Amino acid sequence: MDNTVVVWGNCQAEPLALLLREPLARHDLEVVVVPPVFLVDDAGLDRVREVVRTSAVLISQPVRDEYRIPGCGTAQLAELLPAGGQLVTFPVTFHIGAFPYLVNAHGGDGHRVPAPLTEYHDLRALVAAERGLDVDRALMWWPAPTSDAVRAIAVDSIAQLRRREAPLDVAVSSLVDGPAAMWTLDHPSNAVLGPLADALLRFLGLAETVDVPDREFLGARRAPVEQAVVAAHGWPAEAATPGWRIDRRDIPAVELLSAHLALYRERPDVVADARRRFAERLAVLGL
Repeated sequence: MDNTVVVWGNCQAEPLALLLREPLARHDLEVVVVPPVFLVDDAGLDRVREVVRTSAVLISQPVRDEYRIPGCGTAQLAELLPAGGQLVTFPVTFHIGAFPYLVNAHGGDGHRVPAPLTEYHDLRALVAAERGLDVDRALMWWPAPTSDAVRAIAVDSIAQLRRREAPLDVAVSSLVDGPAAMWTLDHPSNAVLGPLADALLRFLGLAETVDVPDREFLGARRAPVEQAVVAAHGWPAEAATPGWRIDRRDIPAVELLSAHLALYRERPDVVADARRRFAERLAVLGL
């Protein structure tokens, strides 16, 4: 067994690996940065498996067996750890408290379908397509959520996160319920990633804290936080952000909605799947 540490998971894993690098180095542990599971190819996974076979620690989100490539699951990698190697688990940070309409949509075949520009879909755009609205009529109709709906969705989202993290070594649910916590439903800000990295260090028994940079690791794509959401949570008024900001560019609502409605005209199966998959949330939102 050597002194390497592998952090495995989705897009949140690499920022954590970078945050952990310096404090772990002070304890003669070397973080090996590897590709995220959703991008890794066969050759990349072979490299991950090779490193894990001699690693002191595997820090991993829950990844199911055969998620994308045979052998990529957390349990499958943990089986490769040498005698004395340690598995530490942490949750996928996913929370929609600030984004009650935001979803990952899928096609009729069950595969995820990224939305143009944003990657994420707005349930209002999907319903507008379902109703046959064009861009102008959709923007005239565009509803704001009620305070009761915002709070109910946020409570349910936190409850789901707590259930997912209950069997894991480190929790994140206490960090995500605030106006500066999440850039999108699954892109936490540094305000979450830093304390999560600290919690991982504490679990490893190391009296260390990470040095969090000013640059936001996952802030290139920022979803709007609507005034109605801010008011429902009692957050400061300045927490509201009017629209999508992607790679430092504010995206006009007309441009964004035009692209999304064009997709849904080509892929009505995405609209139908969203109606089924998110039926409960659509009902809470009155859609």
